[in-house]
Amino acid sequence: NYVKGKLRIYSMNSHVKMVLPPAPWTKALEDGSVKVPGLTWEAMTEIAGAPERFVATHAKDVDVGENGLRRYIIDLLKGAPRLAIPAFFGREHMQRNLLVREDSSLIHPRDLVGKNIGSRLSVWSGTGAAVLMMLEQAYHLSLGDLLICMGDPDKFHNNRMGLQVRHGPASDDEGFDLLLKGELDALILTSGPRYFSMFGHDRLEEAVAAQPGVKVLIDDPSMIAETYRRSGLYPISDLVVLGKKAVAADPEVPAKVLAALSEANKRSSNYRDEAEEKLAQDEIALLGSDPHQYELGPEQRKNIAAYTDLVYRMGAIERYVEPEELFI
Repeated sequence: NYVKGKLRIYSMNSHVKMVLPPAPWTKALEDGSVKVPGLTWEAMTEIAGAPERFVATHAKDVDVGENGLRRYIIDLLKGAPRLAIPAFFGREHMQRNLLVREDSSLIHPRDLVGKNIGSRLSVWSGTGAAVLMMLEQAYHLSLGDLLICMGDPDKFHNNRMGLQVRHGPASDDEGFDLLLKGELDALILTSGPRYFSMFGHDRLEEAVAAQPGVKVLIDDPSMIAETYRRSGLYPISDLVVLGKKAVAADPEVPAKVLAALSEANKRSSNYRDEAEEKLAQDEIALLGSDPHQYELGPEQRKNIAAYTDLVYRMGAIERYVEPEELFI
C-alpha cells in the first residue's frame, strides 16, 4: 500500500472473503495485524489441500483464492477475464518428489532414462507436470525417453510430444506396491511447500517413513539448491485469483489484495517456531536469495513461462500464453 515511499490512497472501501492455505505466510491476515487502507477481509484457512482450495475458490461468495495455472489458462483461452495477481503461496522445488527402492541402482535423475515412472497424478497435474518440467529443463532428460505411468492416458487426447504414457496407479498405496514389486522404477508423490520441499519434514517424508524399502531419489538440499542456482527453476504451478464480482465492484481490489498478501508474506517469520524458521533461512542461504516474492520479476516470469511451455507442448493447453497475459 506504498508507492515510491508514499501511502497509496484508495478511493473505495471493499470487503472480501479469502480462502487461504494455513501457513506462516498467511497468518498475519488471520490475526488482523496487517492493515490495508480501503480493504477488510475474512480469511478461511481450514483447507490444507490445494485441490480442495481450488474447489472452494469457485464458490460464489469467495473473492480471493487459488487456481492451477493450467486450468486458469484453459479458462482464459475460452474467453474468461484475467483475474490472477502475482502472489505464489506454496511453490515447491519438485525435486524430492521422486521415490525409488532402497536397493535401486538409480542414484541421479539421469538414471531414469528408459525407466518406468509412475504416479496416481496425471502428467498435466500441478505436481506431475512440474516434476517432469524439472527433469526436462533442469536435469536435461528427454521426456520421450521415459516410460510414464501416470493418470489415465485415454484422457491425454493431444499428445504433441509423443510421450510414452500408460495407465498409472489409482492411489499412492498402489504406487508403492508397484514400486516395491519392481513394476515401477520411480514413484512421484506430492511434497510440502517452500522450504519443506527442500529439507523434508513434510507429507512425503511421512509417506516414506511408513513404507520400508523406499527412499527419496534427490534428498540432498545442496543438490536441490545447486540445481536452482544453475537453472533458475523453482516451479510455479498455482496462481492467486480474484472473483469477478469483487473486481467489478472495486477495480482497486487487485492492488489492495496484493498489498495485503505481500505484507503477510513479509511477516512469515513471526509465525514460525525456531526449527521452522531455521529451515526458511537455510533455504534462502542455500539458494542465494529469497524466491518467495510476490511479483512478476524475471525469476517468476521464467518459471511461469517454463511450466506453460511444457503443458502446451504436452497438449494440455491450446496455445502458449505469455506470463504477462495472465495477470489483471
